[in-house]
Amino acid sequence: MRRIFRTPTGILAIVASVLGGLALAMSMSGCDAGTGSAAEDPSQANTLFDSLPVYYPGTETLGSDEMRITFLGTSCIPRLSQECNSIFVEVGDGMGESDQFVFDLGTGVMAKYNAMGIPTNKMNKVFLTHLHGDHTSDLTHLYCFGPSEDRKAPLYIFGPSASLLTDPVSGHYYSDDGVNTFCQDLRKVNRWHTESFSFESTSYGTASDPARPTRASWGLPCDPTPASDGICPDNPIDGYALIPIELDWQKSGVVPDDNVAYNNPASGVKITHFPAIHCRQGSISYKLEWNGLSMIFSGDTKPNHTMVKQAAGVDVLIHEMVVPADVWAMKNFHITDSTQIDSVTWTTALAFATAVQNSSHTPQGAFGYILSQISSPPRLTVATHFQAADDTIASALTSVRNHYPTGEVTFAADLMVLNVTKTEIRQRRAVVSNYAFYPKATLYHPMNMPKYHNTDGTMNPYAQINRTDEIPPTDPDTGEEYYREDGY
Repeated sequence: MRRIFRTPTGILAIVASVLGGLALAMSMSGCDAGTGSAAEDPSQANTLFDSLPVYYPGTETLGSDEMRITFLGTSCIPRLSQECNSIFVEVGDGMGESDQFVFDLGTGVMAKYNAMGIPTNKMNKVFLTHLHGDHTSDLTHLYCFGPSEDRKAPLYIFGPSASLLTDPVSGHYYSDDGVNTFCQDLRKVNRWHTESFSFESTSYGTASDPARPTRASWGLPCDPTPASDGICPDNPIDGYALIPIELDWQKSGVVPDDNVAYNNPASGVKITHFPAIHCRQGSISYKLEWNGLSMIFSGDTKPNHTMVKQAAGVDVLIHEMVVPADVWAMKNFHITDSTQIDSVTWTTALAFATAVQNSSHTPQGAFGYILSQISSPPRLTVATHFQAADDTIASALTSVRNHYPTGEVTFAADLMVLNVTKTEIRQRRAVVSNYAFYPKATLYHPMNMPKYHNTDGTMNPYAQINRTDEIPPTDPDTGEEYYREDGY
């Protein structure tokens, strides 16, 4: 198939012809399409996102009956406009306690969590759909630096069990690639970091720790132990304790409650999982139910019947979608017309993009078809994992509407915020600072003694370094300052 991306001048007519469709999508999503025109180059603008009403993080209290979903990463390709995959879900205290969850934590998103003012102590429960790098990479930062901020309690990583694949010729088991092994290896890789930072206190006193849950209160069958790297055991209440919760990716709830990942009566949140079809055995999707509201986060997946069944009647369906294979190939080569490169190169590039799609993803038309098959359509469907700009949105909207002519559909972008109640779903875009520091810390006291400490129990920042070649701030004999700080 040959597809032409017209030059900036020529494509204005294309964009203009779909602005009505974009306006329809915006109005159905509860936002004003505005009066601005499409950008000169529609691959460099997202009119749909820019038209959303603004939201200023930290300026409103989450309602007791409200669920808030914040998109921190919405692409598989790291882009300044869209980092890799992650959403943050918060629920109010209408069922008892408030609760918060991270779903996937891909490349580059921690900067946006910081900008949104989301502290690390609210990021202690991470639900991974699968173990691709664009869904897991920023776990390194959360794990390593959380205890230096205010996450001084274990990091719980929920994710799929091993793929169970064997070599079709030898019959040998490939590897143990489930989340248990993933966490053990992550612990091992980061041992130098965690030791070096352990001159700080990285845990609360057991009795005074408000962040440490009772695992039974999460519906877990036992008290999981921290992932071990084989070097030395971790204190199970420490911020550097990394605790995997491995979920059987084959379960889908056919046997009642065999697919429960989390069930907390204190907050009223129940999270279940079900199989996805993506690249390799061991991918899952999640469904969160709370206070009569529900949302699904698909992760990466090809179209499947289980999703059609699970999505019936949900309030928000967040489902992956990819640009067409030929568009993907052209974007990779920075061309607007497939004839701009030789036919052999084009055929190879298209075959590669098609293979990736066929192994792993939901194309635009299939996305629309899935929605048309859901017996009770979602109140709002959000396409994510999709490089959203005016040109790609216009194309996708046409494909989706060919199968799903009505129903509320929108396209995710980083810093999009949904506030969900039983009567309304508000879409907004967060306005944040590009220069934000870490969020305001919330520290509880007392904290336990640091691993590397002085005899009086205070931290010892010099315990692990050789200071013989150090240039000190002052001359030890005369007291003269070698250097001084002239800041604030």
